[in-house]
Amino acid sequence: MIMLGCYIQSATAVLFCLSLAGITRADEAATSPNFVIFYVDDLGWADTSVRMMDNEPLSASDFYQTPALQRLAQQGMRFSNGYAPTPTCTGSRISLQFGKTSARLQYRNVFDVLAKKQRSQHGWDDEVSMAAVLKAADKNYVTAHFGKGMSVRRMDHAGYDLTDEFDQGANGNGHGSFIDVKQKIRIPNDNPKRIVDLTRRSVEFVKKNAGKRPFYLMVSHYAVHVPHQATPEAIERCRRRWVAAGNPDIGPADQEYKERYAEWRYAAMVEETDASLGAILDALKESKADDNTYVIFTSDNGGDFSRRDDTGNRFNGPLRERKGSTFEGGLRVPFVISGPGIKPGSQCDIPVVQWDLLPTLHDLSKSVSPLPPGVDGGSLREVIERGNAGSVRRDAPGLIFHYTCHFHPPVSVIRIGDYKLMRHLNSGEMKLFNVATDYAERQDLAQRLPEKTKEMDRILRQYVEKVDGGNMPEVYAAYFEWLRESQRKKEERLERDLESLTQKNPPDFAKQRAKLEANLQAAKRELAAKSAICKDQMKNPSWRKTRKDEVVKRIGMDKQGNLITPDN
Repeated sequence: MIMLGCYIQSATAVLFCLSLAGITRADEAATSPNFVIFYVDDLGWADTSVRMMDNEPLSASDFYQTPALQRLAQQGMRFSNGYAPTPTCTGSRISLQFGKTSARLQYRNVFDVLAKKQRSQHGWDDEVSMAAVLKAADKNYVTAHFGKGMSVRRMDHAGYDLTDEFDQGANGNGHGSFIDVKQKIRIPNDNPKRIVDLTRRSVEFVKKNAGKRPFYLMVSHYAVHVPHQATPEAIERCRRRWVAAGNPDIGPADQEYKERYAEWRYAAMVEETDASLGAILDALKESKADDNTYVIFTSDNGGDFSRRDDTGNRFNGPLRERKGSTFEGGLRVPFVISGPGIKPGSQCDIPVVQWDLLPTLHDLSKSVSPLPPGVDGGSLREVIERGNAGSVRRDAPGLIFHYTCHFHPPVSVIRIGDYKLMRHLNSGEMKLFNVATDYAERQDLAQRLPEKTKEMDRILRQYVEKVDGGNMPEVYAAYFEWLRESQRKKEERLERDLESLTQKNPPDFAKQRAKLEANLQAAKRELAAKSAICKDQMKNPSWRKTRKDEVVKRIGMDKQGNLITPDN
């Protein structure tokens, strides 16, 4: 909290000096722009009905319908080369908030075992959020965050005036399945993924503040993450449309677990999430705030709902792989911005990334305070005003995605201009692609362009070392330490439970004792399986997430620790 406080105090001092000179923010309060960030969970680049790239038909879906996003795209600009900070959610959410790469922030994946070791003193309390940056620009800004948070820090501690955090910890709430996480109280069926609640709160916030105060709203949906949920009416409507298109009907639309991955169930969730965007756009228009509001639509990582080809590779539209991968399918995401000065219906091909948003809001709000130290992103003002004739100036040497993951292929990536270098952190193998033309990443140029490969790798290594971005030996050591600590805690809990059981001495003492001991053995087997899976990743480096059945066969057990025999 120290840096945040100093940052706001510094900005306040600057504003005070300006007021003495006759320039006050109070006079500008009515014209300071509003900002809405509509953040979707796990939405793939080709999972909407909007083409993110005009000349690529596969960059849009012919089944998923997103009319509100079509409306936003018609009003604003699509970015064909828009990137999430990481291929999984938590690292992206932290990076987005603070305007820095996940390597610099030292949180690189959804379960980063090294992060707390590297940030053992103050965690991320000193980082300055987008909300704090806007408040430093204009003290009249009112800020709100509704929905999925970033887990390492509560949003109300990061500069947001209004939040919907209802748990004791930071508002992650997993996949949006529970109202009360600890008590496992599920969300009603008429409010799947909290879409209704998040929309209602967002619309109320817009209507309350439009025309009165400049506002910044971030609505961070739990959709479209698994499990795929929607209202029964939407699911049935999409199922009928799916069947009418000549596709197979695999069963009743209300089947639960078996069908949670059905194409039409996912389509229903996408469409209801899009309807949420539509309601917010309507509220902006009804409140006459649409002409002075920047609306930013994007996703926290590549799509998880993807198809596998005959070689075992997965694709998001034309993009290779999916969530959890540093190929384009895991990093390239839908990215649309509308607002004042943006050419309607336009497309920009300049690479942009979500850590650009903090400096963009800083610039568009006409802030006179300095950016927080260490920001990697650059303002998008020039590209949203000039399109491909503009440019983004960043302090970082390129777009850097350092993915030190112990459960997905660990890969370090840098994109400079048209070229993208990938280095596998276990094998050291490198790949080079011209992703401006070969965005499907089919032609590896590393052997044909050895000097470019070597130079980009040097730049990447230098940056990661400078920011202490972490390496795989450190990650594996931290993970195995966590496994040992988890087992120790489980054994201690068993001892406490056995002691309590002995004191109570119930009639079925032997039965309850056997159950407790069986639970411990199951937990030990599961931890052993996790260890074996991780060691398998170390010994058998792969560029794609290995199919579970392949890993199970090699280590001789499933991830619950059950031994695999020829019979099962």
